[in-house]
Amino acid sequence: MEYTITTYPDGGKYVTITDTSSNCFTYQINDYSDLFMLKSIKDAWDNTHKLTPVAKRPLHVFIPCMFQQQHDRRFNQNESHELKLVCEFINSCDFASVEIFHPHNESAISTILNNVMFTPTKNYYRYVFDNLRNHDVFLDAPDKLPPILLSTDAGSFKWVNKIAEEYKLDLYAANKMREKGKLTQNIECQDFKGRDIIIFDDLCVYGGTFVGLGKMLKERNCGKLFLVVSHMTVNNPNKELENLFEVVYTTNSKFSNYNLSNVKVFGIYQQK
Repeated sequence: MEYTITTYPDGGKYVTITDTSSNCFTYQINDYSDLFMLKSIKDAWDNTHKLTPVAKRPLHVFIPCMFQQQHDRRFNQNESHELKLVCEFINSCDFASVEIFHPHNESAISTILNNVMFTPTKNYYRYVFDNLRNHDVFLDAPDKLPPILLSTDAGSFKWVNKIAEEYKLDLYAANKMREKGKLTQNIECQDFKGRDIIIFDDLCVYGGTFVGLGKMLKERNCGKLFLVVSHMTVNNPNKELENLFEVVYTTNSKFSNYNLSNVKVFGIYQQK
């Protein structure tokens, strides 16, 4: 499905459906105005089929990076629960299915969002591990130990463990605590014996968590460091990521280009 969005001088907008040969489309939600336009697209689609003899067709949407996914609970009693509100708004659009790539909290979204499905991540991770071989990470040399996988917190440990099991690699877990607005991180291992480390996480905003981890690991006899994230939600993350990590892997769920020389982007969909 294809559409155009026309904008009036005063900021008003409307959607026109231009191609109905497919009933699936990809849509980026970067702010609340995008969210409203999602409903406009569905309204235009439904009305297009009312005006033609073709029977009404269900509409499917793929959202590469879920909007407000980090706000997956009500953190304080006097605060709004933004992910819940976003999911309820999408529910009101009545899509036949909503596909999402690697959300921050799959369980939370599953309980709120109707007709949801999640894109498998196996193609992305296959790309990552194939590319890592180009950096001598998986050479079967007798004097080189295999790399270590590292999850950033308890929330990511479960799904990173599945990757570790599939590739038969050791897994370590970092943990972090936030007290009075200050983030502290800890890793039990004090000596990684020169082994390369691959950090996995679903989200990177500016990258402060990974910069802190990288500096800590550099002090603990690690080899090369690699970072694998499914989403980078700003295109100008912390420049220190260039100095600490050999490669930063991500997808085009938000952007195709980032202001870092060491980023490799895997395309989970074809951007226009």
